[in-house]
Amino acid sequence: MIKIFIAVILFSIVFAACCTCSNTAGNSDDIPEKLQRKADEFVISKTGKDFFNLYIKPDYDKILKIKDGYYMVYNFSIPGKQGVEGEIRFSLDSLGNVQKNKEVAGIPECFTGSGCDFKISKDDALAIAKQSGLEDGVKDWEVKFLWDNEYKNYTWQIRTILSETKETGRRSGKVMFIDPVNGNVLDTKEWRVN
Repeated sequence: MIKIFIAVILFSIVFAACCTCSNTAGNSDDIPEKLQRKADEFVISKTGKDFFNLYIKPDYDKILKIKDGYYMVYNFSIPGKQGVEGEIRFSLDSLGNVQKNKEVAGIPECFTGSGCDFKISKDDALAIAKQSGLEDGVKDWEVKFLWDNEYKNYTWQIRTILSETKETGRRSGKVMFIDPVNGNVLDTKEWRVN
């Protein structure tokens, strides 16, 4: 009886592991070369070949085989620029076409405006926020370099907590959005967690 029980448990663990791993691409061999090339070309069309080759790499651990194609994930990081990193996400159909009806996020448009010359450092963003009047708050500011769907670009986001109630978990504050190319303050918004 115990042997059967152990066998059932082992089978369940192996089956669960196989089901989990079959949904992830895991490595470049799991994605058809034609689709990988089309995905790369799509990103290059926005960033340029040099930027792509220097700073963008597929994240095979996060790429997923989906019902009608692949969910593609790339990481980008610029060495020497603290915090300037992001994640690119989009879906391809089985022919390698970008599915525009699904999320396309994190691809910097290097050919428009001032491009991808992210001159504003994390320290610069903090100084700009202070000079622009962002309140200190009850804790140190959180500073993140994040993709923003509203601006369709990366921004430095400096978040301050102005009030916090530990018993209820309620917090509120402000977040300032700073353009990482030219240092312009794009907006300051209030936020609240109830």
